[in-house]
Amino acid sequence: MSEPVNRLPVGLRTIAIFEGAKGVLAFAAAAGLLSLRHTDLHAVTDAFLLRHRFDPEQHYARLFIESVAQATNHHAGQFALFGFAYALIRFAESYGLWWGKHWAEWFAVISAAIYLPWEFMHFARHPRLFTVGVIAFNLALIFYLGKLLSRQRAGRKSQQV
Repeated sequence: MSEPVNRLPVGLRTIAIFEGAKGVLAFAAAAGLLSLRHTDLHAVTDAFLLRHRFDPEQHYARLFIESVAQATNHHAGQFALFGFAYALIRFAESYGLWWGKHWAEWFAVISAAIYLPWEFMHFARHPRLFTVGVIAFNLALIFYLGKLLSRQRAGRKSQQV
């Protein structure tokens, strides 16, 4: 009879899928930005807001319009490059988690923890339920992966004895 296959926890596979989805979104956004490099970004922004019936006087719509107004074609290329790099990092993390690589678990803990200070600062300035959810999600992710890592460490120590 064959040996049972070492199955990875469902939570780890779920995190891998989530990170892969973030990579796909970042890649798509970067490709979209790259395709807009030689267009009138302000006209594209106006058309987008009108088509989707956004009120240009809303806070986030104004921030979006002001950001685009400051952007140049050169900036769009830089942002696209950053987006592709971010997507590559998310894809690497997703691959590592899917295949149960130890380095990927550490990488996921660090990448989730690195955003926490900014999330707390953002929450302090603009307390929103969504921000609480993001913070709670990242803390749960860190706790879950930390628990997996500590179990693996205990398993390795028991095998050495």
